[in-house]
Amino acid sequence: MNPAPLSLADLTGMLIGFTLTVFVLSYVIGDNVLFRLATYIFVGVAAGYVTVVTVYNVLWPQLLLPFLEGDKGGMTLAALYLLPSALLLTKLSTRLNRLGNPAMAILVGIGAAAAIGGAIFGTIFPQTGAAAASFEGYNLLNGLILLIGTLSTLLFFQFGQRLTTQPASLRAQMRRVIRWTGKLFIAVTFGAVFAGVYITALTALIERFAYLWQFIKNILLPTSG
Repeated sequence: MNPAPLSLADLTGMLIGFTLTVFVLSYVIGDNVLFRLATYIFVGVAAGYVTVVTVYNVLWPQLLLPFLEGDKGGMTLAALYLLPSALLLTKLSTRLNRLGNPAMAILVGIGAAAAIGGAIFGTIFPQTGAAAASFEGYNLLNGLILLIGTLSTLLFFQFGQRLTTQPASLRAQMRRVIRWTGKLFIAVTFGAVFAGVYITALTALIERFAYLWQFIKNILLPTSG
C-alpha cells in the first residue's frame, strides 16, 4: 500500500529539513561552506523571529497602539517608555553616547536586581528548604550527604587563606580536607551534567538520523504497492 501523497508544503518542509540536516552533519569532515551556510540561516531565522516577536508583542501594543487609540493614560506611559528607548539609540553615536548612559544604567540595574532576586528566591531559598526537608523522616543519611556537599562546596571557593612556610595547623588541615571534599562533589556534579548533555546530544543525533532515513525511505526509495 502506497503512503498518502504529501502536499507541496509538507514536501518542501521535509526537503529543507533534510538539506539543512545534511549541511550541519557535514561538520564531521571539518568546517566547510555548507556548515557555515546552515549556521548563518539558523542565526538569521532566530534574529528574524525575535524581531517579529518584539515588534508585535512590545513595540506595537505598548509604544504605538496607545497613541492610535487616544488613551491619555496609555499615551503617558508610552511616552515614558519612548524616552529611554530614544536615549538608547544615542549609544550608536560617539558624540551623543553619554545621553544613553541613564537608560543603560536603568537596564543594568533592573537586570542585576532580577538576577539577584532569581538567585535568592529561585536557588538559595529552595536549596535551603530542600536541605532542611532532607532531615525529615528517614532521610537522615541523604540530608547529611546534601549538607556536607553544600558546605564543602561553598568552602572550596574560599580564597582568603594565606600561603605560609610554617607547618599546617590542625585547622588548616581540616580546611584542606573540607576543600578536597568540595572538589570531589564539584567533580561528580560536572560529570553528571556532562553525561546529561551528552545523552541529550546523542538523542538529538539519533532523531536526525532517523529523520534522514525516513525521508529517504518515503521520498527517494520506491514503494511497493
